[in-house]
Parts: sequence; C-alpha cells; structure tokens
Amino acid sequence: MMEVRNIHKRFGKQEVLKGIDMDVAKGEVVTLLGPSGSGKTTFLRCLNFLERADEGSILLGETETIVNKANPKEILAHQRQTAMVFQNYALFHNKTARENIVMPLLLTKKRTKQEAYEVADALLEQVGLTERKDFYPSQLSGGQQQRIGIARALALNPKVILFDEPTSALDPELVGQTLTLLRDIAETGATMVLVTHEMKFAYEVSDKIIFMENGQIVEQGTPKAVFEQTKEERTKAFLARFTTQMAK
Repeated sequence: MMEVRNIHKRFGKQEVLKGIDMDVAKGEVVTLLGPSGSGKTTFLRCLNFLERADEGSILLGETETIVNKANPKEILAHQRQTAMVFQNYALFHNKTARENIVMPLLLTKKRTKQEAYEVADALLEQVGLTERKDFYPSQLSGGQQQRIGIARALALNPKVILFDEPTSALDPELVGQTLTLLRDIAETGATMVLVTHEMKFAYEVSDKIIFMENGQIVEQGTPKAVFEQTKEERTKAFLARFTTQMAK
C-alpha cells in the first residue's frame, strides 16, 4: 500500500528526519512511538505533504512521488489518497458537524450534494453522533469533535488514514471512547498509521510498532517483538513502565 524511502527533513540547520524508511501493507495498522521531539509528527505530516520533506520518495498504491520534485498537481493527487486526523480536531467552526463531513466530499471527491449528505449521515451514525449532526463544534465536547474529525477522514475513503495523537487533547474520561472507535475502524481493514502515547492501545491494535528517536528508527517489529522481546536498550527504557505493568 505504501512504501516510504529515505525521508529527510530539515528546519534550517536542524535535521529532524534522518533517512526514514517504512513499509505499510494494505489493512495494516502501524504505530509510531517515541519521546517528544523524536520526529514522529513531522514524519506523519511529510507523508501527506503537510510538510514537504527535503529528500526521499513515497510510493502509494501504484504512484511514486519524489518528494522534493513533486509539482502541485502531483501533491494534490497524493493527498487525495490520504486523510489526516489531527490532535486538535481541525474542524471548521462555522460549519455544523454534518457540514464538516460533507465539505471535503463536495470539494475533493466531487460528490453530488445528495451523495455527500448520505455518506455523512451514515458516518454520523457509525460514530454515534446522529443526534448532534446540526451542532457546531463549539457545542460539542472534545471527544465528539474528534469523532467528527475521524468521520470526515473516513468519508474520503482514503488508501491510508494518518492519526496524529488523536487522544492527546481529550479529557481522560473521553479517551476510551475515541480508542474504541479507532479499534472498530482497524477491524474494518482500514490502513492506518498512528502517532500515539497510548501504549496499551498500541500493543493491542497494531500490526507493526516503530520506535523513533532523534529523527531515526531505533527499532521496529510486531507489538510482541518490540514490547516483550526488545533488542535496543533505548526502546527498553522508553517502554519500561508499560512492560512492568504488563508483567504484573
């Protein structure tokens, strides 16, 4: 589904990504772990050109994009195959929940209004917010706003959905609701790349774990391999609290 090769990203003199390679199979859930500042979010943003990497290539489906040579048309074609769920929801505050889902369908997918509203209504039911469809973001809780953001991403039927710490801005009691929804999406066979600090969720849902630090991949493998058979001392130190809890 996605092959990422030799991604480099610099901000001025600081190199924040130092040659990242990643493979994501169709229907796979890949989770990026690592301390703050390790480059996880920057890497995620480079995957759909919210940030343009300085070097490397991304093969998505059958289309390869050379990141530093891509023109606007090529970037748009790539972005139409991905969707991003942000930690701060990124909803249009002057649009209702339903309209937030409908807008990208009209603008990006060129659906008719009837088709767009039918898709939106089905997704609102899926995320449990049918009764809130005419509410504005300011009238919704953080968890409800995040579910609308997830529904908007699903509406685009992307090849890959990217999640940037989707629970980090939520109150603790709302985290579980969002994680349950993400589990449900994973079980449908969606291809997902996530950045998260929810270790239990990452262990239970992921097909592959990638641990990053200082703009590089330190270790990767199945959840069992990374959490229980850790090869690198840095990974072991990062996961120490969680693996101790698992052992109890």
